[in-house]
Amino acid sequence: MQRFFSLIRQAFHKNVVIVGLISLLSVSGLFIFAQQSALAASNKPLNSPSQAQEAIDRAYTFSEGAGLKEEDRQTAYEEATKAINEPGGKGIEKIYEEDLEAYEKTQPDKGLVEGAKELLENVTGND
Repeated sequence: MQRFFSLIRQAFHKNVVIVGLISLLSVSGLFIFAQQSALAASNKPLNSPSQAQEAIDRAYTFSEGAGLKEEDRQTAYEEATKAINEPGGKGIEKIYEEDLEAYEKTQPDKGLVEGAKELLENVTGND
């Protein structure tokens, strides 16, 4: 009799584990197709001055450094939109090249790739 109850208990435990795993899989399958919200798909992008100022103020509530970074980000965004929207403007590529030249002037250290290219040119004699 005791053996009979132990067999029933083992079968019951196996069934509980199987049912639990199946329910866990089905619940996790429901979350795969859940809609994720994104700022990029919002109806109101961050291009109005009031929304940009709200973002800056919100960043300053965290810390002063975060606020400064947000201000820099907003000014870069405004410059990029101005460069795109101006018909006779420089364009983003020109602005990027100017920023890259300014960065290279302030950072004379060459990276690993540039150093390797220079070394390869010196070794092969392609000056």
